[in-house]
Amino acid sequence: MHYAGSDRREFFRINDTVVVDYKVIEKQQVAQAADRVARASVDDETNEKAQLRAIQNAFSHLVDQINHHDREVARALRMLDDKINLVSQSMQRYNNPINPDDLTEANLSGGGIAFMVDEAVPIRDHVELHLQLLPTANTIHALATVISCERLMGASPDKPYHLRMVFTHMDEQDRNQLVKHTLNRQAEMLRGGVANESMSLREF
Repeated sequence: MHYAGSDRREFFRINDTVVVDYKVIEKQQVAQAADRVARASVDDETNEKAQLRAIQNAFSHLVDQINHHDREVARALRMLDDKINLVSQSMQRYNNPINPDDLTEANLSGGGIAFMVDEAVPIRDHVELHLQLLPTANTIHALATVISCERLMGASPDKPYHLRMVFTHMDEQDRNQLVKHTLNRQAEMLRGGVANESMSLREF
């Protein structure tokens, strides 16, 4: 288990579209919520996700070794791996269809998240989140603390409050997955010539 407040790492922030499921946790229930995040990680070690992760790590290490001797073969293997990953992502999207009504515009980083909500949440309250990233359909489970929640002038009356949170509990694998996602999205924006205004803002 990784505790976000235990270091001062900085993360790139992006404006993104994700699926967010969140609920406010009472103070006396925070330990249980943190345990759920940890237990999800432990349970993960027995399922297919953990096995695929172990295979991917071993494959990447092997390709790096092959690259020292034959770069063309290593390049072909990486292309094959990318192709398999695309097929896997397509299957995940098929098995976990996303309702467009569930999509949320968010400002996201490896350290926190901000998005509009319908009701104000007090500062320093604890929130349990499940995020689904696009287009991979990968899920992130985390515990976060509210750092601000302000009503914005001109915002939609359905969701007038801007909720900002910093992640406090998240599995390291989920953290790495989230950071990789934000870096990939940033690279896509740069390739497309889209300026990411959020990069000039203060980090979570």
